[in-house]
Amino acid sequence: MIVENILTVDLEDWFHICGVEELVPETSWSQLESRVVENTKIILGILGIKRITATFFVLGFVAERHPALITAILKGGHEIATHGYDHRRVYTMTPDAFRHDLRKAVRIISKITGLPVKGYRAPEWSIRDDSLWALDILQEEGFQYDSSMTPLPIIGNPAYSKTPCRLKLEHGYLWEFPPLVASSPLINLPLGGGWGLRVFPYSLIQTTIRKRNKRGSPALIFLHPREFDRHSPRLKLPLAKQFVVTARIERTEKRLHRLLEDFAFTSVSQVLGKRNNCI
Repeated sequence: MIVENILTVDLEDWFHICGVEELVPETSWSQLESRVVENTKIILGILGIKRITATFFVLGFVAERHPALITAILKGGHEIATHGYDHRRVYTMTPDAFRHDLRKAVRIISKITGLPVKGYRAPEWSIRDDSLWALDILQEEGFQYDSSMTPLPIIGNPAYSKTPCRLKLEHGYLWEFPPLVASSPLINLPLGGGWGLRVFPYSLIQTTIRKRNKRGSPALIFLHPREFDRHSPRLKLPLAKQFVVTARIERTEKRLHRLLEDFAFTSVSQVLGKRNNCI
């Protein structure tokens, strides 16, 4: 049986980078050049040719300013989930602020699509040990799944599940979909997206997905529109952040083409709809 893997896109603009608020404050966003539409069209073109559907975790800020882009994504057969509104790390917010941010994003997106929003992904995978309360809020707000907990150190916890799992919460259940990582003797390796997808050897990524699929479990890949833009405006970022954002960015499109040739992909909801308690 062919296992369908999961392809996701964090729909945000080039300046939506966590941890650099002093360089790019939210008050400046409306004055900055937006490049999300043209970069997303590249992704949509590739997926259209391959007849692949994906899940787009849409930032409310982007949906508010580019509603036609959201409509185009929906018309392409893709799932619309949310990335919140303000692109703030969850652990920097209070529970009330998180709920407000969540509801604002959902209200904007649902007005455009006419559909409920089933899934959420936190900026920078920021549901972690000190913000697990957010899972209960997601469940209370009617979400079916989350994709915000990464089995990596610092930004997550290596002990978190590496495969999709159904979380039992105080008042119900919520599915969790982590990004692809590979185990190593020292540390889990971030292969599923961002700099990891671009920097690590493709053979390692390919082998890790095949091993995951052999066990009957899907791998989750994530992309950002800015990773398809070699001419994106540059910020004077700290060296570590600069590496995360720009390292081997020329590989992104090639990597996506190879992945779509080698493996089957679909959206989170399509995978979830075919399963019960275990993935």
